[in-house]
Amino acid sequence: MSDGGGISSAERGPERGLGLSLRGLGLWTPGYPDALSWSQRHVRGDRSNEAAPSAPSALGADAPRAELLPPMLRRRTSLLTRMAAEVAAQAIASAGFDRAEVTTIYGSVYGEIRTTLDLLAALQDPAAPLSPTKFHNSVHNTAAGYVSIATQNRRGNAALTAGRSTLAMGLIECAGLIAAGQGPTVLVIAEETLPEPLAAGRSYAPLAAAFALAAAGATDVGAVPGDMSSRTCRLVQASRGDPAVPRLPAALLGNPCALALALCELALQPGAACLSLEPHLPAGGWCIELDARDGAKGPEAAA
Repeated sequence: MSDGGGISSAERGPERGLGLSLRGLGLWTPGYPDALSWSQRHVRGDRSNEAAPSAPSALGADAPRAELLPPMLRRRTSLLTRMAAEVAAQAIASAGFDRAEVTTIYGSVYGEIRTTLDLLAALQDPAAPLSPTKFHNSVHNTAAGYVSIATQNRRGNAALTAGRSTLAMGLIECAGLIAAGQGPTVLVIAEETLPEPLAAGRSYAPLAAAFALAAAGATDVGAVPGDMSSRTCRLVQASRGDPAVPRLPAALLGNPCALALALCELALQPGAACLSLEPHLPAGGWCIELDARDGAKGPEAAA
């Protein structure tokens, strides 16, 4: 994919759309355990066309640490849940949110599909007993349950899926919650490698990203020193300007949640930018516009 551009505040015109403040990020994909390592990948060498590592084997050395979950809980979880817990913890910490008081939304296209397929396989074998643990780990809100237990969080959480619009719908859900006074919120997007036979020969690397969000202009929460500075952003439809198209490693492009990493890419850059959240729709669907960081005037500031 080609380098993306951005749009300036002057090109946007009057304030519009659903305003949010992006306070922190979380990121995990094989080879990149956090947002800092992702932001430095071009410094180490441009790996955009390289094949990213495949899914960690048996949750081995390259698996997410997911230390937010106690060891007893962590042992029984899937890669998807561990990725979600890892990036949620990163985003909450970088934003300075109270992990017991934040509302969290989880988005995934296929959810715990590997665990579900294991259960379906067991149903075909009369001699194989169904696992109660796998049953309660097969639902779309598995990660939501584990993280809320680990953090003793009694605030609301939800899991959603909307195909290739999952990121867009997750952001809209968070914007609605914040507008209703239920913020701050964290949006977690996670997708692991689709297993056979559903993959039908397709292959892509797993990924997870999280976005800590608050009301635009809020002053009661903020990023801790040394982490990503707050970014004002807006969810809009049929955005003006040309949406940015960040470069991603080739092995991640087929992941149905790859746009979550594209949003991380833009959020880590200082300039103003616009990202199409539903490029598969003929009319363009929802977009997200990010203002420049303080002191950055536009995409040229990143040069």
